[in-house]
Amino acid sequence: MSGTKQSSNNVALRWIGEAGRVLRGSAASDKPTTRLSPQDLYLSPTVSTSLTAIVGVLRWGAVLVGLVFAAQRAVGEGELRIVGTVAVAIFITSWRTINPLVLGSKSKIWLTNSLGDVVVLAAAMGLREGLSNPLVGTLFVAVAVASFGWGIRRGAIAACLALVVSTLVLRFGGDLFVWPSPVAITALAGATILPGVALDRLLEIEARRRVLVDQRDKLSQTNQLLEVLNDLARTLPSSLDLNDVVSSTRRELLETFEADRAAMLIFEDGTWAPLFQDGFDLAPEVAETDLPEILKHAAQSVDPVRVDDLSTVSERSGSGLYVRLVAQSVDVGLIALEHKESERFTSRDAELLEGMSEVLGLTLANARSFNRLRSLTAAEERSKIARDLHDRLGQYLTYIAIELERINANSPSVDLKVLHEDVQGAVAEFRDTLLELRAEVSVHRPLSTVLAEVTDRFSKRSELDVVLSVPDPTERLPGRVENEFLRIAQEALTNVEKHAMAAKVQISWSIADGLGVLVVQDDGRGFDPAKGIRGNAFGLVGMRERAASVGALLTISSKPGEGTAITVQSSQPSQ
Repeated sequence: MSGTKQSSNNVALRWIGEAGRVLRGSAASDKPTTRLSPQDLYLSPTVSTSLTAIVGVLRWGAVLVGLVFAAQRAVGEGELRIVGTVAVAIFITSWRTINPLVLGSKSKIWLTNSLGDVVVLAAAMGLREGLSNPLVGTLFVAVAVASFGWGIRRGAIAACLALVVSTLVLRFGGDLFVWPSPVAITALAGATILPGVALDRLLEIEARRRVLVDQRDKLSQTNQLLEVLNDLARTLPSSLDLNDVVSSTRRELLETFEADRAAMLIFEDGTWAPLFQDGFDLAPEVAETDLPEILKHAAQSVDPVRVDDLSTVSERSGSGLYVRLVAQSVDVGLIALEHKESERFTSRDAELLEGMSEVLGLTLANARSFNRLRSLTAAEERSKIARDLHDRLGQYLTYIAIELERINANSPSVDLKVLHEDVQGAVAEFRDTLLELRAEVSVHRPLSTVLAEVTDRFSKRSELDVVLSVPDPTERLPGRVENEFLRIAQEALTNVEKHAMAAKVQISWSIADGLGVLVVQDDGRGFDPAKGIRGNAFGLVGMRERAASVGALLTISSKPGEGTAITVQSSQPSQ
């Protein structure tokens, strides 16, 4: 058990190390490893709405300022060409107020619309003075929108279009000697560079935010895994009883992963056997070649197997998660989890189950070894007790019987004769007890044979009507399983003899499709099962423990006055 706890601590320390590496990585990485594009910038609905409003304010502000200067020129100089520029600026601004651009959109339509706005406004500026037009602010805003929405490269293209188109239109209008002023060129460059730099800064902040969110999620997952592993390390290794381990594992898996179908298989002697199965339909013992394909794949895979759509690999629907249980490089079992919904299990679930599998594998191996040791120790103890009784008590009883027979022969007496007969009966019963203790299933003596001998001795000793039914004596289960079934049958017959007050006992032993079923039924006085397993009813408790040690299920059916039936199945049926 100390080995399991040590391994559990090692698993926990490994995951703590992973958490430490994530923390160190977050402290060391001041800059994100990947550069985001404008399309990757996340803006909340509130920020997006505010940004659209700001752009609209800038557009209309540029129009109003331009109108003030344009009005002065139109009145003072009688210049009418400025009216065309005003009309275009107001139209573009009104249209973009009604139908604003989607900044950073992956669709090329919006970028084309933005560059189109620049071209139309640049042509309008070329009608009068080019970049010295009083309404040139609307053009600068359009260039700034392109630069901020799609990056400084797109903004540079928009600036070039603005400069070229406005100059060409100006030339076609007859102003051959008017060139953009240095102030206008500087303003156009600022409208291009400043929004582009602002966008780059926002993208860098967004990249760092994503790194921090990813690290936070990893730390959260690691923390959850450590909590589960801590629970497992605190509960599972505390018990070496296989039944407790199976029950704890089943409860932990169902609570942690919320699976609709779950199974835990144990691997022994080249075969797989389900310790529990909810929603599956597996035989009590399955050869590895006969496993369902997905379980066979999981049994041969080093890493957990995650299936998002079970319909592609089996006749079932939903999703699945499977992991092999290994202890000291030896296969000990397999965990299978399935859900009715597709894509239910995530990579985080796979990591979590992988971490749990190390503790579960060690705990299952220890519990199995302990059960083997307990069975072996019990068998050796029974043989030792039988030898001691035969060598000591058996010799004394035989000696007493011989002496009574000699004394009665020399001095006949009715009392001595009765006493001699009682001692002879005790000797016979004592021999039967020794045979019961030594009764054991072996390679050449199946349970059907040993059970026939046990029932024959029982019927002679108790004078009860005992009927044994074995449909096919050639069918067999593993020797360890049959031996435990034998002890359960012996204990059940002892209870019938001592407590049932029965006249008839029916025993049946059958094996079908690898599933063994033992039934011991009497017509005695019966009892209340809920009360029968309390207090000093160690016989029933012992039978349950023996059944659980080989993964069998024992049920008791009884009512006062209606007899008792004890049924043992060699594997828990699917549910």
